Amino acid sequence: MRSENELLKNSSFSLLIRGAEKARAFKDKGFRTVLFDGLEDTAAIESIASDYDLIINMTPGFSVGSATAFVKGLGHRQKSTGQDVYYIHTSGTSNLADQPITNAYHESRAFVDTSTDLCSYLQQRNALTPYAQRTTDIAVISTGLASKVKTYIIMPPTIYGTGSGDFNRLTIQAPAVIRSALRTGQVMQLGEDNAVAEHVHVEDLADLYIIMANKVTKDGMQGFPSGERGIYFASTGRHTWGEFAQGIVQALGGLNAVKTDKIKKVGLAEAAEMWTGGDELVCELNFGAR
Repeated sequence: MRSENELLKNSSFSLLIRGAEKARAFKDKGFRTVLFDGLEDTAAIESIASDYDLIINMTPGFSVGSATAFVKGLGHRQKSTGQDVYYIHTSGTSNLADQPITNAYHESRAFVDTSTDLCSYLQQRNALTPYAQRTTDIAVISTGLASKVKTYIIMPPTIYGTGSGDFNRLTIQAPAVIRSALRTGQVMQLGEDNAVAEHVHVEDLADLYIIMANKVTKDGMQGFPSGERGIYFASTGRHTWGEFAQGIVQALGGLNAVKTDKIKKVGLAEAAEMWTGGDELVCELNFGAR
């Protein structure tokens, strides 16, 4: 652990892992590992979670079943020990994004995690257009309240940079656009040049998890609300989608990896096929929204 917190450094951590090969790699580095079959194995997740006081879930935030299983398991732990338990969940700001490509939803407000009632907003948006990540966040909050589990949801925006782990080191949006550019010889862009999104480097985001784990061990997250008020943004800067595409053009052009420096504007259906497996809602909210 990179933390300087002695309580955190001296705590026992386990990694929930799919696959014996990955488990062996982490064991060789001194980590305790717990094998499971995947996010669909909710019974096992709930049972495993009941042995821990803090769970940090950094899997994609679209699996409502696994997320609530983690929280329910922590609820069993709380009931048996009488002590506070904590669940830190990874979500994303696409939950709040508008839909300027389809014109299905327009949003002009600026969200602030310390003052906006984000939980109510998620419920209102999901009633209009169900979105799996929003559905999961709502379920995490309600399950946590029912199970006496303190839940904290981190909402990062576009994550960029290369991670330092042993396995997957890539993020989502930029690598997807780069791969399609390498295949076609041209960088593609969805939506308006001036549509603004936010970003965070993967290492800065990793530090936020350490900060929150430090707070858990130091004073039980005093001063940090949980549950309905426990939604936290993780942004360090802003960009437009035009700047995003232009930056990729400059990087790939410098490597002579594309045939042209002209950016090709594409429609939602084509973009979704290239970047999100055909899911147009996920594509619009993550590659062209504001």
